Amino acid sequence: MVEVATAISLASSAYAGIKKAMEMGKEAQDVAEFFGRWFEAKEQIAEVQQYANNPSMMAKMFSGKSVEAQALQVTSARHKIQAMEKELREYLIYTGQVAFYEDMMKERRVIRQARLLAAKRKAEKRAFMANMFAIFVGMSVATFIVVILFVAIIS
Repeated sequence: MVEVATAISLASSAYAGIKKAMEMGKEAQDVAEFFGRWFEAKEQIAEVQQYANNPSMMAKMFSGKSVEAQALQVTSARHKIQAMEKELREYLIYTGQVAFYEDMMKERRVIRQARLLAAKRKAEKRAFMANMFAIFVGMSVATFIVVILFVAIIS
């Protein structure tokens, strides 16, 4: 899983590349690679949010971050990404590339829904497997202790 800071760094560098290319007069289609990187970083932040919303029992108990710190980090990243996206949208509209933007957003919604659903399922499955492992280990230890006590009582 990618850290939020790494995803924000990737988004910021892609955003800077897009702005620089657009200022040089390039069309949005010419900088599709930068848009791709930017949206990948945005997707990584969404995945981090899904993991934060569906932590395993072990992650809840042994996570080094407080709930508040994790919430602040994810929320801050989300707001930063939203501000970047708003500026990119306004720039595309201002430069007369509305059709490109609308087509991209329509396609993005379809793909994003599918990916968010997959990320949510993956996070839930991971949390479930971690919980089952913790329960198995706990039950094994408890069984071992009961057997040792039983043997000690019988002897």
